[in-house]
Amino acid sequence: MIYRKLISIVAALTLSTLSPVTQAIPVKSCMEDSCVIFFNKWQSMVKDKGALALSALGELYYQGYGTEKNLEKSIKSFRKASHYKFAHAQYRAGVFYLMETSFIDNKEGIRYLRKAARNGHTESAFLLAIIFGTGELGIKDVGESDKWLGKALKSKHYVAQKYASYLYKSGQVDEGHYIKVNEIISELQANTLTGNSASTSSEGDIAKALAEIPWINHANKTTNIPSSPSLEDMFDPEAFSLKSTRLEAGTALRTNKSSCEKIFSCYQVDQDDFWQSADSPVATISN
Repeated sequence: MIYRKLISIVAALTLSTLSPVTQAIPVKSCMEDSCVIFFNKWQSMVKDKGALALSALGELYYQGYGTEKNLEKSIKSFRKASHYKFAHAQYRAGVFYLMETSFIDNKEGIRYLRKAARNGHTESAFLLAIIFGTGELGIKDVGESDKWLGKALKSKHYVAQKYASYLYKSGQVDEGHYIKVNEIISELQANTLTGNSASTSSEGDIAKALAEIPWINHANKTTNIPSSPSLEDMFDPEAFSLKSTRLEAGTALRTNKSSCEKIFSCYQVDQDDFWQSADSPVATISN
């Protein structure tokens, strides 16, 4: 599958134990009474048009948790949530169209990833950079790759930094190619040189600063290795009003913010991206 080829490129660049973006944390299908009740609670929220609830329902249909596995209903739920600028749902719809064999539609997949990236979803921006940069989907466009990779780098996306380093060291980044990426790297290198006084820096130090890219990472931006928490712990419908899914401080999902990467289909989505989407005013759909 083409999308998996893209992920293999990412894996080769990271040289880490990153779990592939396409692989959801394994959660077994469940039709026990408790699982059905769990599903029904989320379904009741969808009736009140909650974008977050629609997205959660898409996940449940995807896994067959509390209901029969149904990919048609899953993508339908993600698409509905996407209409209201819920970036995580737009991202999930994009990945869905790129990876699910019976639903492959590269054009739609890219369209949804664009929507998510424009809404500030860093992982989507990075995937677009890979798609246009490698040409694996038949669309090679360095300008587009540069635009989206630049966005991902500004958000300090760890694997995007690895990809940019690869492009830079292989001579693909200069003043005429990957212009935005080149500007970002040049600024980082210039800041490093400025920080080291010329009087105390040897020619070797300067050469090293120009050869290595001094990426700036968030303290908590380390490789996410998902574990397998309880699904109920991650999506607790009791924490929400049945009339609205607007997130308020103190809800169970807010409490679990630091565990976003543990959600069974959160993939490698940046935690901040997910929660910025969830906290957005349009995440709750008014009548």
